[in-house]
Amino acid sequence: MENQNISKRSEKKRSLLALDIGDVRIGTAISQNQIIATPLCTIQRRTTSADISAIVELIDEYEPIQIVVGLPLTWDDQISIQAQKIKDFSSLLATEAQAEIVFWDERRTTIQAQGIMITNKTRRKRKKQKVDQIAASLILEDYLQHLQMNGAN
Repeated sequence: MENQNISKRSEKKRSLLALDIGDVRIGTAISQNQIIATPLCTIQRRTTSADISAIVELIDEYEPIQIVVGLPLTWDDQISIQAQKIKDFSSLLATEAQAEIVFWDERRTTIQAQGIMITNKTRRKRKKQKVDQIAASLILEDYLQHLQMNGAN
């Protein structure tokens, strides 16, 4: 019985959490095996401390080794106003998180996520909730591909 707990713990320790941080919502995704990214949940933004608390709950539950935060760079690879807000928020999150924070280029992920929902005929009401989760999973999938291509996995 004890060996199963150790195995589950070490599997958890390989997980990655992705965040698609917007002004209204934060989409989240998880990869517990560093192979597949799965949409997790959408956090409705309220206050910075409440938002960080909600993310810390996910960190406590999934124990990720890294938090992959989508960063919306400009087309010429500059830090946009939104990207700076995300970096500032992530700095505050870093004081609470027990995991390394990695920024990852998220250009086009929301557009891709909307395309996926149109293809899957997602109802309009659910689109707002799901688009951020799907965008977070696309960010994470891209990051996982990078890890696999560079042998970092």
